[in-house]
Amino acid sequence: MGPTQILRYSQNYCAGELILKITTAGFIAAIEDDRENHRYRLLHALVRADGIGEWAQALDEAISGTASQHLANSVTDARRTLTERVGRGSWQQEAVRNLHEVLVGIHDGAQPIGEKVQLRAWFQMFAELRNKTRGHGALTPATCVKLAPRLDASIRSLSQNNPIFQLSWAYIHRNLSGKYRVVEIGGDSVPFAKLKSSAAASGENYVAGIYLWADGFRRVELLHTDLDASDYFVPNGAFRNGSYELHSLVSDSRLKGDASPYLAAASERPPSETEGKGELDIQGRVFTNLPATTASYVRRPNLESEVRAALMNDRHPIVTLVGRGGIGKTSVALTVLREIAKTDRYDVIVWFSARDIDLMMSGAKQVQPRVLTDKDIAEEYRALIGGPIEGPAGKISPTASMAEHLRKSPLGSTLFVFDNFETVRSPVDLFQWIDTNIRLPNKAVITSRFREFKADYPIEVFGMEREEAEALVAQTALALGIETLVGRKERDLIIEDSNGHPYVIKIVLGEIANAGAFSKPSNLIARKEDILDALFERTYANLSPIAARIFLTLSGWRSLVPQLAVEAVLLRHGSGDGDPETGIDQLVRMSLIERTTAGDDADFLEVPLAAALFCRRKLEVSPLRAVIESDIRFLQDIGATAASGLKDGVRPRVEAFFRKAARRMNAGASMEELRPLLEFLAQRFPPGCFCRN
Repeated sequence: MGPTQILRYSQNYCAGELILKITTAGFIAAIEDDRENHRYRLLHALVRADGIGEWAQALDEAISGTASQHLANSVTDARRTLTERVGRGSWQQEAVRNLHEVLVGIHDGAQPIGEKVQLRAWFQMFAELRNKTRGHGALTPATCVKLAPRLDASIRSLSQNNPIFQLSWAYIHRNLSGKYRVVEIGGDSVPFAKLKSSAAASGENYVAGIYLWADGFRRVELLHTDLDASDYFVPNGAFRNGSYELHSLVSDSRLKGDASPYLAAASERPPSETEGKGELDIQGRVFTNLPATTASYVRRPNLESEVRAALMNDRHPIVTLVGRGGIGKTSVALTVLREIAKTDRYDVIVWFSARDIDLMMSGAKQVQPRVLTDKDIAEEYRALIGGPIEGPAGKISPTASMAEHLRKSPLGSTLFVFDNFETVRSPVDLFQWIDTNIRLPNKAVITSRFREFKADYPIEVFGMEREEAEALVAQTALALGIETLVGRKERDLIIEDSNGHPYVIKIVLGEIANAGAFSKPSNLIARKEDILDALFERTYANLSPIAARIFLTLSGWRSLVPQLAVEAVLLRHGSGDGDPETGIDQLVRMSLIERTTAGDDADFLEVPLAAALFCRRKLEVSPLRAVIESDIRFLQDIGATAASGLKDGVRPRVEAFFRKAARRMNAGASMEELRPLLEFLAQRFPPGCFCRN
């Protein structure tokens, strides 16, 4: 019995640590996003934690500290199980007392426990046990034999009854077709069943990982596994050089974790420069809390006119400005709104900001979002306009009150503005709430990097027009004192490489000013990885698998590429990997690629330089890299297309591909690899076009 109990004692130490870390990871995953970033602060600390005591402290904060106020409602019972005081006869009491007996057997100075205990004490006690064991060296065999039954009983009781383990857990992975592979880990499988349906393929995108169901799918960032969920890894410190250690307490294997999501400071963040003012005041002919506009804004007449017309008319209750990060959506909106404030169309304009990153000349700066949920928005609205907190029937819900004002405001015609909509906790749900309640003459205007909802009037915001971009270059160069470094040739190159993106133009000019010499803009942009991440990471994370693959493919070879060719190249892998046309439409809708129609009505696709530079870094670490590079070679066979060649349409490109294919086969190459592409192009291209010599 001795050696067996010694082994069991050692195994139970590993099991206890795994229970502590999984429990902590689960509760942290169930913390909702909030303005103070409670969940991120805990994640930030634990990927750096070198001791188990920090995990126990994080669990305490999650279930009884300020972070616990933001736990999902469905884990309320689990939290109560850990925090309520219970007496003898309960499994919690049994688990805690058994572990306490083990601790006393090792450490004479262990604090006594009372008649009633909280289960959360188990986790602090286990951390103390681990630290005392390590501090006093290896235990004697006799001690292990004596304490093994108690430790075994405590671990067994907690593993069988732990409330967080009773929830639904699964590992999910989305393939290129958009369908999810679900590996159930524990709890009720019903919540994850809908991910197995065909409807899920067109639904929300969840990155591969372990998820917990708690009023929605919550990614458990601190727990990792493989495709078969056969081994589990948790952070184990060693945070350095952009990575941290992941350790399996099951197999003792070790991996490197990507630390990039946890590099931003966890301290309290400053407010955004575009956060609305704290009170309504008179501007023009309206009451509003609009933030100040930047003095460096360059007017964009055509875009401003389109936005102004949409907001002034008596149609379109919801107007959405959609475009890439830094493209100028907020600046355009503020400029137009200040002009509208001088008219009598609205009586009130209310500005809500969910912005969490300010794009500044010095780089991307993390800021604290003002609102994230309908509740935050409603409370902010009540603070701005005032109004009773209680009525005859009791407390008045801020959300219900604002919903009434969306329908018919006692303040008069009101324009509700929601800036950085993609940052709110659930954009689709919040949009549905707004759409359900908004009624003319009231309107809502949204700015967002992507648009995963309908029933609005979308206005796409692209790069600046040529004259606008020239004015921005001249104005910024003058402000930086580098007019002599930026002549016409340099200006044209900056505009071309930036695709008229105003923020990218400013960053390039700022880098030229810092260096005191002109450098190729593409090289300057490529070095600003933090800015590229700020501009594109959030949008990229929301792409479907097929859209992400197309983005990776097009970014690997920057040229105008016929959409027909992209579809053909992807379909050569088989028809079960998703619809390329749907993926392309998503990329266009999210402003990651641009689609241009040629003279023969054929569509051509191109990725802006900044987006392509961001995506090439993704390609370097993509598991699909070899396949995508093969696809790129096929696209290169079709040949590059310059903007000047669009008038000729797609025909010259397809003819060139068929000629290359013929030469390959004449040289002895197998037709099997080319057959799917040739058949697809032949079916899609007008009959008889290949009959010429």
